[in-house]
Amino acid sequence: MDFIKKMFSLIVGLMAVYIIYQDITQENIHSQKEDEVVRDASSSSTIYHVIPIKVQPDDTVLSIVERINPQLHQDLDVNRILSDFQLSNPNSEPFSLSPGEIYYFPKYY
Repeated sequence: MDFIKKMFSLIVGLMAVYIIYQDITQENIHSQKEDEVVRDASSSSTIYHVIPIKVQPDDTVLSIVERINPQLHQDLDVNRILSDFQLSNPNSEPFSLSPGEIYYFPKYY
């Protein structure tokens, strides 16, 4: 019986270490993605960083991009923004964001 308790404790300890490792690794992925500079091949002058943002109800790609890029209000190129969003989120549809999910949005420079 004592052996079973020790094995159970060992398994629980290993699981805790694994979970902590996964949590730290996931955080690093977000940090690396946030610092990534993207240069689009079709327009070498467009440079942006991607910023992870948790989507709220009624948010759209354009509303979030306008909020994080206030200088673009006049020069808003919708097709460019949607294209950049797709590059940063290849498995996501820009017209159907899920509230509570984290997506990467372009912060232009």
